[in-house]
Amino acid sequence: MGAPGDAGGAGAGPGSGPPPPGDLRSVLITSVLNLERLEVDLFRGQHHWVPATQHLFGGQIVGQALVAAAHAVSRDEQVHSLHCYFVRTGDPKVPVLYEVERTRTGKSFSVRSVKAIQHGKPIFTCQASFQLSQGSPVQHQFTMPTVPPPEELLTQEELIQKFLNPNVAEGYRKRLTKIQAQDVPIDIKPVNPPDIFSSEPQEPKQLFWVRARGYIGGTAGSPGARGVCDRL
Repeated sequence: MGAPGDAGGAGAGPGSGPPPPGDLRSVLITSVLNLERLEVDLFRGQHHWVPATQHLFGGQIVGQALVAAAHAVSRDEQVHSLHCYFVRTGDPKVPVLYEVERTRTGKSFSVRSVKAIQHGKPIFTCQASFQLSQGSPVQHQFTMPTVPPPEELLTQEELIQKFLNPNVAEGYRKRLTKIQAQDVPIDIKPVNPPDIFSSEPQEPKQLFWVRARGYIGGTAGSPGARGVCDRL
């Protein structure tokens, strides 16, 4: 697992060639998570995918902010806590500036605060806590629910194709067709897909199997970006 910290420059290392086909981690490192360093703790990020809402994709902003924070800690520190707040709508027409504040640097823990800025105003803020790598018997996670394996489930595209029939209202048809046309590098299989034809109340909970459509493995490049790939 790559270390998130990097006290050196942002972006891919020297001599990095184009990523091999299907290597999603390299694509992320050399594009979405490849920040331009403007000053010691000031970075600029570009947009590589804009959703149908024509607003910035929140996951991209979180990932880039975490990369910026990781560039302000040592290579041996791992992010273990992240608190984020989206305070304004992002503008896809201009880049985002990431301003990092070195809130605290301790012997075992470090805290970095990041402000994402557009048009002179913050659109997003986050605080990340990093810890020196060390083993721990404490585990914090939910018990895996009992669900069908992904091999027995339909993909999101297959479900959309199933719903696209003459009985679907025009508004639903347009929305489903738009979703189907999006090129998303993530394979999603809903465990309990909502029944759009049912008038009965449905449980306000959805379960998904999710995986990348491509190889995500070790690559050279920015340790900060590699750490984010390991955690997102």
